[in-house]
Amino acid sequence: MRGRLLGLAVLLSWRGVAGAETEAAWIHGFLQGESGYRLIRPDRCPETQRRACEDEFVRGGERLQVELAPRGERWGFLGKAELIHDAISGDVEADLREGYLDVRFPAVDVRLGRQIITWGVGDLIFITDVFPKNRVALISGLPIEYLKKGSDAVNTTAHWAGTSLQLVAIPRFEADTVPDAGGRLSFYDPRSASEARRTDEPTPAIDNLETGLRISRNVGGWDVSLSAYRGFFHTPAAEVEPGPRLRFFFPPLAVYGATAQGAALGGVLSLEAGYYDSRHDRSGRNPAVENSSVRLLTGYQREVVPDLLISGQYYVQVMEDREEFMSARPPGSAARPRARHVLTLRLTQLLLHQTLRLGLFVLGSPNQGDIYVNPEVKYNLTDALSGALGVNLFDGPRPTEFGQFKTNSNLYLVVRYAF
Repeated sequence: MRGRLLGLAVLLSWRGVAGAETEAAWIHGFLQGESGYRLIRPDRCPETQRRACEDEFVRGGERLQVELAPRGERWGFLGKAELIHDAISGDVEADLREGYLDVRFPAVDVRLGRQIITWGVGDLIFITDVFPKNRVALISGLPIEYLKKGSDAVNTTAHWAGTSLQLVAIPRFEADTVPDAGGRLSFYDPRSASEARRTDEPTPAIDNLETGLRISRNVGGWDVSLSAYRGFFHTPAAEVEPGPRLRFFFPPLAVYGATAQGAALGGVLSLEAGYYDSRHDRSGRNPAVENSSVRLLTGYQREVVPDLLISGQYYVQVMEDREEFMSARPPGSAARPRARHVLTLRLTQLLLHQTLRLGLFVLGSPNQGDIYVNPEVKYNLTDALSGALGVNLFDGPRPTEFGQFKTNSNLYLVVRYAF
């Protein structure tokens, strides 16, 4: 927290010492108001989630973002810092979303610092994109840009003969932001409230260095890539220790993947595949740890008429060693199928000279029965002022990925003034 406050102070003081004429070119930002009203009240209130039963709002407050982006001939800097006021709790916090330096050489680009790294071709489905996410932002109605979190990384990309080779090294682990016990969001938690809880994150060390390698190029009009990652699951696993005490930890993980995207059938076809090697439990006998799995995605999008875009995806995740997982799981815990199937549909209609956007996103699992529906209306009143009104609706069996968030279903409003 102290480092992020320092980063924010540096950004704001930089603005103060810069000349006004220069500022206009590379200082931007926005002031945003955000609110999410809970639509479904919980019918049961575990002691660990008492706050989720009492709060009417899943989100409420304001944020100020200041962005600095000075550029030189062979260098560039980007900094995005925020002050966030939570109107429900009264808390104020600072966050450095991004803060990195770009240095460009004839055949190599180097990016150093806090940065958002994006791999893969999925729409809200992530296979080769193994970098940290903010799941709470998605659930509570923040703009989609807040789903991605920054990583403190060294990111080097070499270019030659139409091919790019990217090497990422992340010395400090950044976990996904997920609902936690005692927070404002409800979720599936079969554990007892009497259990003490602690979280162990990978500490900065050579053995815990996260690394990623991706090679990509255009082949016959298709953008293709191969990637490999060695690090950790970013969503915590939980195991019971003597006491009893509940320990959250992040198991080691390796991911090997491939993507391809190109024009086909009058639109754009996307393909993605990945193998998740659960290095901590390759036998599948530890029910606290995700088993190794094969994950496949195919997607298609097309503009059917001017300003109307339709896209859809099919995703499947196949668990290895399911028999071992089922035999080792604790009595009364939820069963899991060998394969999880997911279908998505997204519709986007632009109107009024593209100032009004009507959107609908639907995600559902035919075999597990959970669903996520997100209709949204966004209107740009001026170039600077915009507003978005939408609904996040979750449903399905409680132990499933999206069914557990049913009582977080919300009506959200986001108003932004950019400068």
